[in-house]
Amino acid sequence: MARKQKTAALQQEKRDAVKPGIGMFIPLILVLGVIPLLVRMKLVWLPEAAAPFWTQDYAADFFSYYKSRALMLTAVYMAAVYGFYKSAGLKGSLRKNNALKIYFAGAAVLAVLAFLSALFSDYKGIAIWGGPERCEGMFMMFVYLLIMLYAMWAFSHKPEFTYIAVPLGVLTFITGFLGVFQFFGHDLFTTDFGKSLIVPASYLAQGELKMLFPYGKIYGTMYHYNYMGSFGAMMVPLFLVLTLFLQDKKARVFCGAATVVSLFALLGSTSRAGIVGVVLAAVCFIVIFAKKLKEHSKITAGCVGALLVLVLIVNIATGGLALARIPSLFNDLGALVSSSDVDYHNEIPVRHIDLQNDQVTFEFQNDTLMIQKNSNNQPVFVSSSGQTATAPAQDSSLTVDGRTFELQYVNNVPYLGLYLGDSIEFIVGLYDEGFCFVDSRMNKIDYVEAPSIGFDGKEKLGSARGYIWSRSLPVMLENPVFGHGADTFFAEFPQGDLLGKLYSYGTTQMIVDKPHNLYLQMGISYGVIALIAFVVMMMAYLIDSFKLYALREKYSVQQTIGAAIALAVIGYLGAGFFNDSIVSVAPVFWALFGIGVAMNQLNKKENATEE
Repeated sequence: MARKQKTAALQQEKRDAVKPGIGMFIPLILVLGVIPLLVRMKLVWLPEAAAPFWTQDYAADFFSYYKSRALMLTAVYMAAVYGFYKSAGLKGSLRKNNALKIYFAGAAVLAVLAFLSALFSDYKGIAIWGGPERCEGMFMMFVYLLIMLYAMWAFSHKPEFTYIAVPLGVLTFITGFLGVFQFFGHDLFTTDFGKSLIVPASYLAQGELKMLFPYGKIYGTMYHYNYMGSFGAMMVPLFLVLTLFLQDKKARVFCGAATVVSLFALLGSTSRAGIVGVVLAAVCFIVIFAKKLKEHSKITAGCVGALLVLVLIVNIATGGLALARIPSLFNDLGALVSSSDVDYHNEIPVRHIDLQNDQVTFEFQNDTLMIQKNSNNQPVFVSSSGQTATAPAQDSSLTVDGRTFELQYVNNVPYLGLYLGDSIEFIVGLYDEGFCFVDSRMNKIDYVEAPSIGFDGKEKLGSARGYIWSRSLPVMLENPVFGHGADTFFAEFPQGDLLGKLYSYGTTQMIVDKPHNLYLQMGISYGVIALIAFVVMMMAYLIDSFKLYALREKYSVQQTIGAAIALAVIGYLGAGFFNDSIVSVAPVFWALFGIGVAMNQLNKKENATEE
């Protein structure tokens, strides 16, 4: 008995000696404030499955490869930190919380289906490790889920938001600083010093590094200005709420500065997805804080006025570019709700293509032209008027019935490129085994008029998002249980839908490599069941948040932080209707989501104590 009591006392002493501190938060500091800043070129040789979709045999990845590897190492570090604290006597308090079962179940479903989707994918290597310049394969989903669970665990033991706000603020300030130069056409990454930081020395002399985007676009270190929009959609509401409701003056000054910088980065990105996310978060902000806003109506009016003035100042300082795309957003919204009887086949030069084994027929708006091949392996043209013309036996440019073709023989196979205007839009190879369309690298294309769901006549909506979504929905429903595997969208999308591309983009020479929708991306990658699990997790969290924070008379610091995080999550999910996940931004979301879940549980306990 004495021995047992002594052992118990030693264990209790060991537990008492464990005090969660900054060491517990170092992995989250890396995820939120350091890793998103990584920019370094990695020359990635493309796997065989991906090669046909790129113009070269390699991809120069600046924004995803090293971030993904750093995140994987950080995930290992998280597991080690968790193991250290648990072995030192700090018990996990999450397992016994029934309210969290829905998040654990959702995470388990996502993890299992991420594994199964990779296992059954036609592109296993990509599904496991991720595609070129994205790196969001199966392992990255595991990392995201681990970040979420780790954040929940860490904050359940020590809700110290300073360790989160400061890294996020520093990240915002640095990306905003870079963004100022990017917006005004002086991208620091293209300077000699900038290149020395992001390009390995062995490649520095091989060519000039040009600006990734033209004047008037902020992308920071987030890969693309649209993803800067997703980042801004989180940071603007997060820091705005903290600025308005925190009591500590130094914290409010810091958060106020971060609000201004994040708003500038959002507007400077010109991302309409980011604007949608912020607007959705703003509506929810009004609902949640309605009582406080009404109670302090004069201050509210002053803050709204100051915010509008700030937006106008940013717009004037940027020569009107910051708000230049807002009218198109309203136009798209109007087009979305309007009826349309437009048949895109009537709006493009080529109405229809009939591809047979030994002939191809182009149906133009007013006539047709059929192409065959004679016994000498020469293309033969037959017009709708019955006229026949035979192409020469050597490379040449020729005109048939007013249509210009570029003829090239490769290994005795004739390739015909049809000009539409000044560019070749259709290339057909007249092979012995059958005619086939090819791309500019002579890779064969499976020509198809892809099935679609919705958006008829609205394919151009949202920079061709209507087209992408309408063709992506059937892809998702092809394999609703397991999906097609992470990052395989570009390979599963019907890239051979040449007429649809011609109408939507004005060219057939376009590779659709992402769905521009977080939820479609989830469903196509991991299946509809995984998508449902994700949505259920988000809805459970948001319903919980509204119950906790909406229409309160007063807010504690902890409740203010919980509400701010909830609005940041709403901003990201709102932008997700028009943007997909990317390794530069997604870890920030998953970390905030995990922290938000933990804060909700802590605030429930606080409310129970108050009662």
